[in-house]
Amino acid sequence: MLRVTKDRKPKYVSLGIFASILKNTGVNIALISQALGHQDIKTTEIYLSKFDDKQMDEIMSNLL
Repeated sequence: MLRVTKDRKPKYVSLGIFASILKNTGVNIALISQALGHQDIKTTEIYLSKFDDKQMDEIMSNLL
């Protein structure tokens, strides 16, 4: 059973990782926006702007 703890990463981090992975594999930002359920593509752009490669590497290593 999954236990919720205080050190769980916020939802936006998971969504940001998902969006960044899609972007890095060449998925069009409009499709990423749709996959995330965003009504405005600018919201998706905000998610994508918050994560650079170094941050992605750090986040991924913390998840494992």
